[in-house]
Amino acid sequence: MIFRRKSLPLLIAGALLPLASQAQSQPLQAEPVAQISSDKAVQLAPVAVQGLKADEGYTRSDASSATKTDTPIIETPQAISVISNTQMIDQGVLTVQDALRYSAGVRADAYGVDSRGDDAFLRGTSFTQYLDGLRQFFGNAYARTEPYFLDRLEIVRGPSSVLYGQGTTGGLIALTSKRPQFTPSREVDVQFGNNARKQLAFDFTGPLDEAGHWAYRLIGVVRDADAQVAHVRDDRKAIAPSITWQPDADTSWTLLANLQFDRSGSTLNFLPHAGTLLPNPNGRIRTDRFVSEPGFDRYNTDQRSITSLFEHRFNDTWKFVQNARYSHDNVDYRSLYPNVYSNPSYPFLDDAQRTVSRYSYVSIDRHKRLTTDSHAEADIDLAGMHHRILIGIDLAHSHTDSRQGNGFDEVPFDLYAPVYGNGFVAPDIFPVASSRTRQTGVYLQDQINWGEHWIGTVGIRHDRATLTTGDTRSVDNATTARYGVMYRFDNGLVPYVSYTESFQPLDSLDFYNRPYEPLRGKQYEAGVKYQPVGSATLITATYYDLREENRLAPDPTNPLNQVQAGRARTRGVELEASTRVASHVDLIGTYTWTKARPDDGTIVAGLPKNQASAWGVYHVDDADGDGLSFGIGARYIGVNYDETGTLRVPDKTLLDAMVAYTQGPWRFAVNAANVTDQAYNASCLARGDCFYGPRRSIVGSVRYRF
Repeated sequence: MIFRRKSLPLLIAGALLPLASQAQSQPLQAEPVAQISSDKAVQLAPVAVQGLKADEGYTRSDASSATKTDTPIIETPQAISVISNTQMIDQGVLTVQDALRYSAGVRADAYGVDSRGDDAFLRGTSFTQYLDGLRQFFGNAYARTEPYFLDRLEIVRGPSSVLYGQGTTGGLIALTSKRPQFTPSREVDVQFGNNARKQLAFDFTGPLDEAGHWAYRLIGVVRDADAQVAHVRDDRKAIAPSITWQPDADTSWTLLANLQFDRSGSTLNFLPHAGTLLPNPNGRIRTDRFVSEPGFDRYNTDQRSITSLFEHRFNDTWKFVQNARYSHDNVDYRSLYPNVYSNPSYPFLDDAQRTVSRYSYVSIDRHKRLTTDSHAEADIDLAGMHHRILIGIDLAHSHTDSRQGNGFDEVPFDLYAPVYGNGFVAPDIFPVASSRTRQTGVYLQDQINWGEHWIGTVGIRHDRATLTTGDTRSVDNATTARYGVMYRFDNGLVPYVSYTESFQPLDSLDFYNRPYEPLRGKQYEAGVKYQPVGSATLITATYYDLREENRLAPDPTNPLNQVQAGRARTRGVELEASTRVASHVDLIGTYTWTKARPDDGTIVAGLPKNQASAWGVYHVDDADGDGLSFGIGARYIGVNYDETGTLRVPDKTLLDAMVAYTQGPWRFAVNAANVTDQAYNASCLARGDCFYGPRRSIVGSVRYRF
C-alpha cells in the first residue's frame, strides 16, 4: 500500500476557563449509567448497564473503553475524550475524521483530503480503531465507518495494550454503535450539500413484544456525492439491522449486522512541492486536481459484518461479557500518482515546470476477520479495600488474499492542463502471497478503592501474535503492564499519575517481503481532572512522556516502502474542557503542545507543536428544547515541517459554523466547515509530495422524527 501562533492557543484556553467555572452551579441530568452520587464514593457498585445515554450538553461522565468497565472518567488514570452523538450532530460531521477535529492530542486531516481512510495523528503517531470493543481493521486498506451508525466515540490517549493488545503508542479510537432501544423512536434525515451531495438516512428503533424482552433497530444510509477532487465519487449504500434480547435485568444479548458498499476513488494526489507549498511559474496547482485516470481510478469497498454482544450478571459479585465479530471486506484500489520521488527538488519533465511522469498502482484485497473478547468482572471487598477485578482473553484471526500490480507511465502529464487517456496502459495484475494473522492475549486488571480518596489501577497482559505471509512466518510475544494512582479531593479535583505500555505487531511486510519488528512503547503520564460535584463541567490537564521503538517512516530511497526508523520520544501537554452555561450555551475548548523527536535526528512530518480549538453553540431557548441555535468553532493548526525540518508548512486558523432550528418533530440545520474556504497545505514530506487540506463544505439537513 502507498503511504499511508502561540498567542491564539493561549487566548482560547484562557477564555474558556472562566466560562467553565461559571457553569459549576448547573445540575446534571439523571442517567441510566451509574453516576457518582457522592464526592466521597469509595466503592464501585455493581450496575447493569442496558444502554448509553448522554449527560448534559457535551460533557460525559463515563467512558468504558479505557478500563472495559463502567468507570467514571474522573476515576480513570488516563486522558480520555468522549464525543457524543449530540456533538456530532451539532458539528455536522460527515466522517469519523471530522469528529476528531475538536479533541486534545489529535491532529485530524494530517494528510489532507484522503478518501481512503480516517487517518489522524494521536499523540504524534497513528491510532488503532475499535468498534464495540473489538479491533475493526487489519491491514492498510479498509472501508470507512459511517458516522450516522454511531452513538459515540471515545479517544483513549496513550498506550492501551494491557486491555487491547493490538494498539499503537498514541492510543485508540473506540467507536460505539447505535443499539436497539426499548423506547420507540423513528427518524428520517435528508442532506444536500456542495460537491453534489445528496443523502437519505433513517433510524428506526423500539420494542418487538409487549413484555419488553425484544427490541430492534434498523439504520440505513444512501448517498450520491462527489468528492473535493474532480472525477472522484463519494457514494455509499449501507444498512445496519440489529436486535436485542433481554429476558431479565441481568442478561442482554445484541446482534448487529452491517452491510456497506462504497464507490469512490483516490483524493490523495501526492502533488509536488513546487506549485503547492513552494512557488511555481505557472501558479498554484488546483486543489481539485485529479492526477489519476477516469475509468481506471477507484477505491471501492464492500463490507459485511455480524457482531454479537452478550452480557450476564450472575450476582452482586460476578458479571460476564463476551463480544465477537466476523467480517468480510473487499477492497478494489486502483490509482495513479505523480512521480515526484525520483528527484524531489525538481520532479518535472519540462523547463516550464508543468509535466510529470506517473506511477500506477493496483491492489485488490479480500479480508476475512474473526475477533472475540471475553472477560469476567468481579466486585469484592478485601483487606479494607474495594476491588473491581477484570480477567479476560481476546482472540483475533485474519486472512487476506491480494492481487496487485504497478507500472510506470512515461507519457508527460500536465498538472495545470491535464489530458486524460493519453496512451495510458493499466498495469498487469498478479496474485501475491496470502497473509494470515493470529493473536491471543490474556489480561488481568484490578481497580482499587481504599479509604475515602485513593483510587488505583493495576494491569498486566501477555500476547502472542503470529504473521504468516506465503512461506514467511514470524512470531512475537510480549508482556505489557499498566499502573495508575489517583487522589480524589472532596471538591472534585483529581490529580493522577500513571505508567502504561504498548505492543503492536505489524501485520504486513515491507516492500522487500521482510517482516517488521513489533512497535513497542511506554508512557509516563501525570495530570489532573476537575469535575465539580453536581456540575456539567469537566476539565482535564495532562502532561505525558512517551517512548516508542521500531517506528515506521517513509523510506528515503524507495517511495513504495516504509522503514523502521528506530526510537522516538514524544512529550506533550493537553488541555481540554467542556461545559454548559445556564442551559443556553454548550462549549468545548482544547489546547495541545506536542514535541516528537525520533533518534535519527529527523522530526515527525506534519505534526504541529501547537494546536488549539474552541467550539460553542448558543441555544436561544432551552438547550434541550425547541428553538433556534447558532454555533461557531475555530481550529488553530500550528506550523509543521517535513522530516528534515526544512520545508515549513504555515499555520492556519479554520472556522466552522452551524445554524439549526427545531420545532416539534422537525429539525432544520446548515453546517459549514472551513467557512472562509481556505486553500492550504495540510503537510509536506521530504520525499517530494504535499497534501491539500479540505476546502469549504456546506451541508443542509432536514430531520423528521415520528
